[in-house]
Formats: sequence, structure tokens, C-alpha cells
Amino acid sequence: MTYKHTIDSINLLKNRVFLDNAPSQGIDGELRFDSGEGRSTSLPFDLSEEVRDEYTVLFLQGVYNTQTIKHLKPRLYELSEEWGCKIVIDLKKALFIDVSCLGAFLKAHRTAQRKGGNIVFVNRNDHIRRAFEVVNMDRILNIVPDLAAAKEFFEAKEEAI
Repeated sequence: MTYKHTIDSINLLKNRVFLDNAPSQGIDGELRFDSGEGRSTSLPFDLSEEVRDEYTVLFLQGVYNTQTIKHLKPRLYELSEEWGCKIVIDLKKALFIDVSCLGAFLKAHRTAQRKGGNIVFVNRNDHIRRAFEVVNMDRILNIVPDLAAAKEFFEAKEEAI
């Protein structure tokens, strides 16, 4: 079963990043993303949800920062409050996440653990991977390469019980 979350107040333009939020090249040659904080411009993002077997997959697409995270938090927190929850967050199409998103991930992770559940992060691109590493979230959160590995992670947890 797939649920598509649509937010009327957000202007989602698939395959388009607004010019002022496009990556720019830094001195070291690395791409930099502007978080867009304090802007009234709509940022491209999308959130969809799919229930697979006994776990829920949240697919994040686009830019997740202080402007857009407010649309992810309620659903993420609701899922993490369920006893024994199994949540996968697929970041394959996420272009950018900032510290507010990482904070939401950490809060949901801790809540899920308290309730006997788990959240697993999959398909991180290089930008997302670096964001996790800079604040050592890669040492705290459950991270696996892809959806197949996430399924194996949950199966291993079940066998351990």
C-alpha cells in the first residue's frame, strides 16, 4: 500500500531545483547547498510512504531544511511512537538535509528505540552521507546500503529476540 503525502502550501516541481537553492561550487571543489533558511521561496520536496511486509518506508525527495522539515516531522514522530515500529527512511532522492532534519532523525530514532522499534536509513548519496558523518550521526543511527539490507536488518533483529 502506498500513501502519497501532498502539501497544498508547497510548490513541488519535479526535476527542478530553484536557482537560489542550486548547488554552488566551493573553493575546495565540493558542491555546496544553500539551506534556504529565512526565505519565502517554496522549495522542491516530496514525501511518500509505502508499507512493505511489516515495515514502513518513507521516501524523501528534494530539499529538507527548516522550511520543509515541518512536513516530515509529524508523520515520522507518529510512526516512531508505535510499539515495535519498523521504519525505513530512503534518502535516494534527497538532495539536501540540514541539521534540523538530522535532529528530527535523532529524536525519532531514540523514541523508536524506547518503544522497542527501529529506524533504518538507506540509499544515502555523498552529500547526505557527509552530513551524517560531520555530526557523527553515522555512529548513532542504523544505516544500511539499500532496502534489501534494511529487510535483512529487521529479520536479524527478530531472530535475536
